[in-house]
Amino acid sequence: MLVGFSNAQRTWEETADLAVSLAATLNAMGQKAIVKRDWVELESGFSLLPQIVNTTTTIQVAHAALVPGGIFEYQHSSGADIRDSFAKGFKDWAEYDLPVFLDALQVKAALCMVAEMKPERRLVFGPPVHMAQKAGAAPSEHDFCPCCLVTRNIDAFDDLLRDGNFHGLRLFVMRDSEGRIEADCRVNGIDRPEGAEALRRYAQTWPDRGSEYRRQYVCIQTRAPASS
Repeated sequence: MLVGFSNAQRTWEETADLAVSLAATLNAMGQKAIVKRDWVELESGFSLLPQIVNTTTTIQVAHAALVPGGIFEYQHSSGADIRDSFAKGFKDWAEYDLPVFLDALQVKAALCMVAEMKPERRLVFGPPVHMAQKAGAAPSEHDFCPCCLVTRNIDAFDDLLRDGNFHGLRLFVMRDSEGRIEADCRVNGIDRPEGAEALRRYAQTWPDRGSEYRRQYVCIQTRAPASS
């Protein structure tokens, strides 16, 4: 893939093979990944289609038993060049998003925290990412557990919990040292304004820890069948 860039001084082009980069990243992390033309196939049965939107990559994830139609999510990263940037974005996805999909196939999760819901629904919480400028300034109730971003804002996702479909939630909220709040919530790669608004209200309750952000990928699914 050829991507063009420009700044005030010059214009230039860089090339990157997204499928090869994604497969190399996954194999280096212990996943068995094989390039199939422009997509990557995992031993677990997932098909991963990496694409690019402007200079940001996306990965579309499909699995016959879990998400046959596929869902996608963006990866944001930077690096020395486009290949380095894409590889870092893929590594971040493999560390924080892929465990959710792998555990969603299992009756008993091995990598992620799970919350069982009724009727026959559950949440699979990916590893949370948390940064706070003042690490020692928070009372104990402000500790960031793997379920907080969803459970503190559960009303914003009530329809998703009830509809029986698989949903991948990207959750991000940041409050800077001046108290300004930014939030992003996407479901299956699509913006969800009510989720972002709930995250902004949640961040207003945080005690002062200077600049702070929290990010996580979570899925809502019908429970994995006993034969998984």
